[in-house]
This record gives sequence, structure tokens and C-alpha cells, in this order.
Amino acid sequence: MFEPKELTTMNHEQMTQERREAFWRKYRWTPDLPSEQRKAIEQVWTDEKIEEAEALGF
Repeated sequence: MFEPKELTTMNHEQMTQERREAFWRKYRWTPDLPSEQRKAIEQVWTDEKIEEAEALGF
């Protein structure tokens, strides 16, 4: 029986605020964005989604 393997990240670094912000900046995030725009990016790109995207080469 075929069992799909779980997607694993190639980046074994601990998730830090610096790593998050570096990723978010790819999507025009900056600390001085209006709060609503900044939060929208942060809510879409959670730690889990960032790790998944990095594993896929984004």
C-alpha cells in the first residue's frame, strides 16, 4: 500500500523573528507598513507556511 511521505523542510534553522521578517519582506512586508497590511501578510505566512514555502524553494 502506498503511503505518502510527509513534507519535510530542508531548513533546520529554528524559526526566529529575523527569519520570519526576511521571508515576509519578499512579499513587501516592512515594519512601517500600515498595521492592517502588515498583519495580513503575517497571518497568511505563518511559521508553518514559511517552512513549507522554503522547502519548495520559495
